[in-house]
Amino acid sequence: MVDRKILPNRFLVVSNRLPYNLSYEDGEVRYERGVGGLVTALDPILRTSGGTWIGWTGSFDEMPDKVSLKEGKSAEQEYELKPLTLTREEVEGFYLGYSNKALWPLFHYFQEHCEFNSSHWDSFKAVSKHFAEVIVKEYKPGDLIWIHDYHLMLVPALVRRMLPSARIAFFLHIPFPSPEIFLVEPHAEELTNGMLGADLIGFHLDSYASNFMDVVAEVTPHRFSRPDKIRVNGRPVRVGSFPISIDFEHFAKLAAHESIAGKVAAIRDSYRADILVLGVDRLDYTKGILERLHAVEIMLDRHKELQGRFTFIQISSPTRSKVHVYQEMREKVEQMVGRINGRFGGKGCIPVDYRYENQSQEDLVAMYRAADVALVTPLRDGMNLIAKEYAAARIDNSGTLVLSRFAGAYEEMDDVLVVNPYDPESTAERLYAAIQMPAEEKERRMKRMRNLVRRNDIYWWLERFLRAML
Repeated sequence: MVDRKILPNRFLVVSNRLPYNLSYEDGEVRYERGVGGLVTALDPILRTSGGTWIGWTGSFDEMPDKVSLKEGKSAEQEYELKPLTLTREEVEGFYLGYSNKALWPLFHYFQEHCEFNSSHWDSFKAVSKHFAEVIVKEYKPGDLIWIHDYHLMLVPALVRRMLPSARIAFFLHIPFPSPEIFLVEPHAEELTNGMLGADLIGFHLDSYASNFMDVVAEVTPHRFSRPDKIRVNGRPVRVGSFPISIDFEHFAKLAAHESIAGKVAAIRDSYRADILVLGVDRLDYTKGILERLHAVEIMLDRHKELQGRFTFIQISSPTRSKVHVYQEMREKVEQMVGRINGRFGGKGCIPVDYRYENQSQEDLVAMYRAADVALVTPLRDGMNLIAKEYAAARIDNSGTLVLSRFAGAYEEMDDVLVVNPYDPESTAERLYAAIQMPAEEKERRMKRMRNLVRRNDIYWWLERFLRAML
């Protein structure tokens, strides 16, 4: 756990979306925990320390001013959700438009998907101002304002203008691209100065931080007082890398619960396969799902002894379903799944079980424990916490992790089988090697991976970040 001496009086966490989906049922607010790396990382921190989380609800329903979260566990602090209301037009321009048609593809090196639209940019600026105004209204002296991710890159500077002496941190959860990529963005200088409103700017990897520093040198007049500090109008801004992680003990305890054991047995029985391989992602073109399926197809074609004995389970949670490129992505994935099952089905178990759905954390942990191999092969990913969750859930020290070299987690996790997802033939052979790996080697690798994730858990990440704020 984190040294309480370095905790702020209160966290004021700010993100595009709240960590819980809110809805009105029978006259009262109900909440359901959301999915994604940010929720996985920060929800346990707020439950430990308390505070307020500001963000959009994800719906257009009327919501109360505050929602209190408390589930009766004595070790947990109460923390509040502060719902922020957006109109459909704002969501269309700020979120679906600029954030996910300009910034998301650009930062993941998919310039071909970028759309730079002036009305979307205007909406992005207006919503950023709205977020800043809500932050200022909620702020109390002693708070640490912690703003998260690419949707809110302008917000630190907006808050700084209204609260010059506040402590402000910003963390980017996706890659920060090289200058030649980032400077394609027409508003690169304004976005950079927006982030520089923070006292501390955090990234997952040294390479992301280095890219940002190169951009600062290129588009601003600010000077460097040392390699990781910038002087912005006399105010020091620290830039650093802080690889995010998970609550290891939570996942390990959940994986060991007797109810999970029953689910694992049911999963294995339902597939009737000797070998289960698992992929878990949002349905996004950056995740390498099509390339992964191609690799599975190649492996089944080359290693015919696996046909009828092997099932690949791909769980893809819906995301940005109103954006055209994501609609096309879903169609392509479903077509490829149908082709693979048509080629290799009818010999026993189903070759590919594709699930377009969200799953509870408990069900995912059961899947982690049931799968012989986790196939985590994004084309570009800031960190990827699925890799760490899989390791934490393998309480019997079995299982193998196949990981893309383009996931941030690759920088930390030495005992994985590394693949280039752009090369499906080599990925197919790596997957086959994972399946064939001797039990002793699997155990040796998994023990080391689990020790790493146990040691460098979410609280280690938070403590490193907070100490950098001192």
